[in-house]
Amino acid sequence: MRHPTLPQALVALALLGCRSEKPPPPAAAPPSIIDVHVHLLEPGAAEPLLSALDRHRIARAVLLGSTTPGAPATSRFRAGNEAVLAAAAAHPDRLIPFVALEPGKDGPAELSAYRGRGACGVKLYVGHQEFHDKPIDDPSFEALWKALEEQKVPTLIHVNTVRYGEELSRVLAAHPNLPALCAHFCGARTDLGRLERLLSAHPRLLVDTSNGSADPAAEGFAGLERQRDRLLALLRASPERFLFGSDLTAIPIGPRFSEEWDAHFAANLGLLQKETFAFWRRGSDNSGLVEGTYRGLALGPELLAPILEGNARRWLGACVR
Repeated sequence: MRHPTLPQALVALALLGCRSEKPPPPAAAPPSIIDVHVHLLEPGAAEPLLSALDRHRIARAVLLGSTTPGAPATSRFRAGNEAVLAAAAAHPDRLIPFVALEPGKDGPAELSAYRGRGACGVKLYVGHQEFHDKPIDDPSFEALWKALEEQKVPTLIHVNTVRYGEELSRVLAAHPNLPALCAHFCGARTDLGRLERLLSAHPRLLVDTSNGSADPAAEGFAGLERQRDRLLALLRASPERFLFGSDLTAIPIGPRFSEEWDAHFAANLGLLQKETFAFWRRGSDNSGLVEGTYRGLALGPELLAPILEGNARRWLGACVR
């Protein structure tokens, strides 16, 4: 039997010691995704929604109070608010309720009442053209803006910044500590220059990455694809200011709703995670939507971790502890 020489034996022992001294570190776990932008109109939709969240490895979702078809203008968000409160109460470890308030009609008293019933945050549609009855900075809204800022209530705002961006800026300047999250890249998916100006002017403003569905999503995805390099630069410069959102409207209607939800989640996650992703796209003749693909951002883990989870945890605070 041939024995190794002394140098060979020393090398072998050294290598053996290196291998057994310390096991390699485990691979970093993927972030537990938090979706900060989901609409739910009835508590019964919670179960299929949870199944869809599981399929896409989304740990938690913020449910937003929404208007319901046929609701009178005097109480158009009441049924939607009740739906998200009920669903979140049944699944407190997964679903986080945000009620919709109407500034000018709802004030600190209504905010306090909903928070006492478990509402984590507030959704405001004041910058949506359909609900823009008064300027966002109308004096009758001030009491609610002040209460949201003083109580540090997470506030998701839908704003058409083409039409109402200056109004939003005046509110944010007057309430610099408002925990405000502006939906859909702050309404600037087709003009990131507008988003850059808003982020520069308001250092605490956060933005969600949601794109909606059908035509709005196709327009948004196409706009972001055209400005991909500019968007990457924004994300790399300020990754702490972007939060993942899908803007899924969880209405379980039709035989293929589950597939439609999956496509929606996959596209909004694909924008951030993938080199390419599939979704509806405007046809070459501009006559309608066709199946297509978009170029994604393929972000690395150093950006995905805060955008998919960390920033939402910081914004939501005690609601996710």
